[in-house]
Amino acid sequence: MRKRYIIISIIMNLLALALVPVNLYLFGMPEWISLLVDGLAAGALVLFFLRGNGKRLSKSVLTVLLLLTIGLSLFGTYCNPYWNSRNFRAFPYSEASDTILTYQQAKEDLDACLHYLKKDHPIFRNGMPAEIQEQYDAAIKELQQADSIDVMLVWQKCQNILSVLEDGHTCAYPNSHYQDQYYLNTIQTRTDAGDTLTAVNGIELSQLLEEKSDLYCYEVESWGIRQLKSDLSTLEGLRFLGLTAVEGIAYTYEDPEGQQDTVTYYKDDFVSYDAYMELNQAEQTAGEEHSNETDSFVSYTIDPDRSLAVLTLTECKYNEEYRSCLREMFTAVKEQGIENVGVDIRDNGGGNSLVVNEFIRYLDVDTYRVDTCQWRLGIFNPDFGSGINQNQRYADLTFEGNVYVLTSAGSFSSAMMFAEYIKDNQLGTLIGEAPGNTPSGFGDIAIFRLPNSGLYVQVSTKEFFRADRECKDILVLPDIECNAEDAMERLYLELNP
Repeated sequence: MRKRYIIISIIMNLLALALVPVNLYLFGMPEWISLLVDGLAAGALVLFFLRGNGKRLSKSVLTVLLLLTIGLSLFGTYCNPYWNSRNFRAFPYSEASDTILTYQQAKEDLDACLHYLKKDHPIFRNGMPAEIQEQYDAAIKELQQADSIDVMLVWQKCQNILSVLEDGHTCAYPNSHYQDQYYLNTIQTRTDAGDTLTAVNGIELSQLLEEKSDLYCYEVESWGIRQLKSDLSTLEGLRFLGLTAVEGIAYTYEDPEGQQDTVTYYKDDFVSYDAYMELNQAEQTAGEEHSNETDSFVSYTIDPDRSLAVLTLTECKYNEEYRSCLREMFTAVKEQGIENVGVDIRDNGGGNSLVVNEFIRYLDVDTYRVDTCQWRLGIFNPDFGSGINQNQRYADLTFEGNVYVLTSAGSFSSAMMFAEYIKDNQLGTLIGEAPGNTPSGFGDIAIFRLPNSGLYVQVSTKEFFRADRECKDILVLPDIECNAEDAMERLYLELNP
């Protein structure tokens, strides 16, 4: 009899503990489920006390086990920023942008968005900011007055709320199949020609961004401009901006020589993905956008004439491929006596910040400054990091030459951090444009799917503080400032003045 109740109590404790990994890796569930299962585990212990005829030792052990279980369960539910997140699970497509929702469904999605903000974002640890509450109330009022509510409108209202934070990592977006979108048919032609979009309908992009700023989440204007340009390149993006191509939209471009021309595009100039790929004679790989079997996120080239090795990193992935490529490059650098190493992180959208730590292991430095952070864990807000890293150098391949990092406004998050560590520790020279977010700001996101629209909301969970605490610059400023597309040429000039 006693064993039966002991087994029941242990099973209920294990079930309570299992809810956290099940939630993270298998499926979501409301937070009250943890309270319910914890209550059942407590009930099992009470049942053992009343009917199990247990000895004092078994009662003490099961009591301690229950307390540990409840503590871990509640922490894993209410203090774990990834509870109900999609970080470790699949990302189903969102509902189509024109899918009609009821007011209650739309409100439920906005409430879910606000719930995740309050639970995870560092700004909310002291309560709801007044400006966020004001924007939420305005969004709800607009939904109540709307004749029709679709997924696009819910997305816009989410962005209206999130944009107030001025946090480039915290935003809402649909997960739409790229083949379902319609693309401006001259994108590739203009890109190949080096043309830059400067105005729409006679409005400079910076002014248009200011007018539409409540639709975008950014810390740096250049990052906002990039998002704006992306939306201007598709029919879906135009609709998000409240624009239409039916009567024509005038796009003004500037070529590399500074000459401007204006072209009016209509709805028929936006074509399906298949038509776009065929038009631009690009190879289409089923199920992957702009992919190629030979493409890699990391590669390097060596130019013996310039005594230069260039590492190209399009994503910050910290894996065996990256580590192997890095070792292979620095091995070749040593064998060939290369004196300069460049790292091209232009348009690198980020990923894992460990890529820069691994790179620095090849440099001749014993310690270096790194950023620190505070991590929002429910009611807790612990500090992480001492601000100093001991460099575990690869002594056999230590590089003592010159380091150059090429950056653009599209160098974001961990790519920005790469540039930050190199600059703040005087380990090399930055060439190009300031990266797209600030070194002191928010990041390390948890990603959630809203219940009715299927829109995704990513929320920062950490507040970061710059590696160089004494630096007053808001951005990581290049040592040699130039347009991103000219950065490699400027590097060549630096090597051969």
